[in-house]
Amino acid sequence: MKDPEEELSFLSEKELNDHMEQDYAEAVPIGSPLKNQMTSGINEISFIKKSAHPTAAIFHLLFKTAALLIYLFGGIFTSNYVFLAVVVILLLAFDFWTVKNVTGRLLVGLRWWNYVREDGSNEWIFESLEDLSDINENDSRVFWVGLYTPVAIWGLLFFYGVITINIQWLVIIAVALTMHMANVIGYTKCSNDAKAKMKNFIDQGSAGLGVMSAFGQSSAFRSAMSGIVGSMVPGSNGGASGSGGGGRVDDDGAVVV
Repeated sequence: MKDPEEELSFLSEKELNDHMEQDYAEAVPIGSPLKNQMTSGINEISFIKKSAHPTAAIFHLLFKTAALLIYLFGGIFTSNYVFLAVVVILLLAFDFWTVKNVTGRLLVGLRWWNYVREDGSNEWIFESLEDLSDINENDSRVFWVGLYTPVAIWGLLFFYGVITINIQWLVIIAVALTMHMANVIGYTKCSNDAKAKMKNFIDQGSAGLGVMSAFGQSSAFRSAMSGIVGSMVPGSNGGASGSGGGGRVDDDGAVVV
């Protein structure tokens, strides 16, 4: 007969995980729609572990997702339009500020702002990391997907609102599209500006190398090097060798005495 204490012994963490995976596999058959949905959900959440800035990645999606959910399903809990409109617009404002000032700088190394001059014209100012290759690929994907996807969803809702002639809800959608499009335009311009700066930097580096290479192959440079080398070689000024000659640099760059 087994000792009761042995039957009540605790499982190790590895054994517990193995049992959970086995129970999950038995409960949800492989290939079933539920299995695929659960696996997809787990993979999507895994972006947090791969992120270099997980908190920023979460807040990049949090406010915009909450605004959409309250707009779509808030009517189930209350029929107060003013309350729902205020909550959604506040969430959109939080999202706009967060994306513009925090998540863009942390996730993709970009920042933009725009101000109106005294003459009424707009001036765009862009900032970016010098080396965009340092950006985490997962963070970049989260940022750009989170930036463009809400615009598409709110655009579909706007189209539906126009068809159903639902004016009061169109006001909320117009505010959402305005805030999201401001960040889309700003970050798209900023990204293009950063790429142009990087290309210009590479082109300048290539041009500098080309100038140095051309100068190194010029006859003036070779003559100067010949004179320098000749003054350093013994006997170039009538010394022990008595040759009276100096050194020179041939076409292959070798020193000939």
